[in-house]
Amino acid sequence: MKKAVFAVLLVGLVALAALAGEVMTLRGTVIDNHCAGMSKGNLAEFVKTHTKACALMPECVASGYSLFADGKLHKFDQASNKKVEEFLKKDESKLEVVVKAEKVGDELKLISIENQM
Repeated sequence: MKKAVFAVLLVGLVALAALAGEVMTLRGTVIDNHCAGMSKGNLAEFVKTHTKACALMPECVASGYSLFADGKLHKFDQASNKKVEEFLKKDESKLEVVVKAEKVGDELKLISIENQM
């Protein structure tokens, strides 16, 4: 009986571990989803000229945020969008950042964000 209970617990723990997202550290550029959608054909060039002021415009904030890193666009989840907005509102913040995030499905769940050095 003890072995059966142990086996069930072990299978449960393995399943939980598989469901947990991968924690990753990414270096890239924050971009709002509104501008990213409008510039998807030339995103790598667009992020070089995109401004923090634009990313903080009401329609851009409402669209949420992504991180352009390694040639890919990584969208943040809804809760993380608020954290990114708060970060961008700081005077010293920049769009070029290092983020630690958990990959959950197709989205990033932000753990930390800081300016690139």
